[in-house]
Amino acid sequence: MKTIEHDRLYTDLQYRMDYVTEFIGFTAEDQELIHKSGSVVAGLVPTIVDAVYDKLFTYDITWAHFSQDQEGMKATGKKQKTGQVGMNSEVITFRKTMLTKYLKKLVTAEWNLSYMKYLDWVGHIHTTTPLKKSNINVEYIHCNALLGYVAAMVVGALQKSTEWDEDTRDKMVNAYNKFFWVQNDLFARYYVKDRVLTDKEKQAVTLEEQDKENAIRKELRSESMLNAVVGVAAGLVVGALAFKHLS
Repeated sequence: MKTIEHDRLYTDLQYRMDYVTEFIGFTAEDQELIHKSGSVVAGLVPTIVDAVYDKLFTYDITWAHFSQDQEGMKATGKKQKTGQVGMNSEVITFRKTMLTKYLKKLVTAEWNLSYMKYLDWVGHIHTTTPLKKSNINVEYIHCNALLGYVAAMVVGALQKSTEWDEDTRDKMVNAYNKFFWVQNDLFARYYVKDRVLTDKEKQAVTLEEQDKENAIRKELRSESMLNAVVGVAAGLVVGALAFKHLS
C-alpha cells in the first residue's frame, strides 16, 4: 500500500498533481495523444470559444459575471434587452482571448510544473483572491458546468474526426476525459475546503501563489508581444512582396 502524506496534498501542487494524475491514470501517453490531437482541435478553437460564450450568454446567472470591469477591461459595449454587457465589450473580447490561449496551450504545452501552475491559476483566478484586480467570484457550479460543456465539445469533435483509426480516436477521447477531471480538481481545491491551513501554511501558499501569478502574467504578456511582433513581421513581408510584384 502506497503512503500518501495528507497535508502535502493541500500545500504542495506538484505532490497533489502526482497523486491525482496517478489515481486517475493520466499518463505520458495521454499527454502525447492530446498533443497529437492538435491537428484537429487547434483548428476548432475559434468555433469552441464562440460556442462557449454563446452558452454563457444563454443564462443570466452566468452572463452576470461579465457585467463589471475586470482585470483593467471595461464592461462596455452594446447592451442587450437584459441590460447585460454585450458580446463586443472589452471584457468579453479579453476573456475570449484568454480561453483561446488556454485551448492552444492544451494541445502544445509540455506537462511540467510550469504548466501545472498555469492550470492551477486558471482555477484560482475564478475565485475571490487578492491576486487579481477584481473581486468577482464565479461559483463552482458554473465552473463545473462549463468544464463539462468544453469537454463535450472537444470530445464530440474528436469522435467525428476521420484522421485516426478507431483505437487511436478512443484513446484520445479517454485522454481528454482524464485531463478535464484533473483540471476540475484544480478548480475544486479553491472551492471545497477539505482542510483548513495553518497560519504558517497560508503564508507559504500566499507567497507561492504570488510567484505563480507573476510568472504566468509575464508569460501571457510575452505571448501577446510575440504575437504582435509576428503580425507586424508578416505584414512587412506581405508588403515587400507586393512592392516587388508591382515593381
